[in-house]
Amino acid sequence: MRIILNFDKTTSRLAGNPYGKEVYHSQVEDKYINYSEPLTVVFPDNIKKVASSFVQGFFTVLVSKIGYEGIEEKVTIEAGSPKIAEDILGRIR
Repeated sequence: MRIILNFDKTTSRLAGNPYGKEVYHSQVEDKYINYSEPLTVVFPDNIKKVASSFVQGFFTVLVSKIGYEGIEEKVTIEAGSPKIAEDILGRIR
C-alpha cells in the first residue's frame, strides 16, 4: 500500500507527538489495515524537516501493531530527498 501524506503547501517542517498521531489517525489508520502488507509513506516535497517528536507520534500505532522489526521490514519512506527519508526512519526508535 502506498499512502501520500497531505499537508498545507506552506508547511515545510513537522513537529509534535500529538500532531504526528493526528496525521496518522486522519490520513493512514483507515487505509492501512492489513499489517502484513508492505507500506510506503510518501512525504510531499515541501516537507524539509521532520522532528523526532512527530515521527514518534506518527509511528505509535505501527510500533504497537508490528513492532520496530516489522517497521524495518515493511515500511518504506519516500520524501523530497533520501536524507529526509533516512532521518525519518532513524527517528522511529
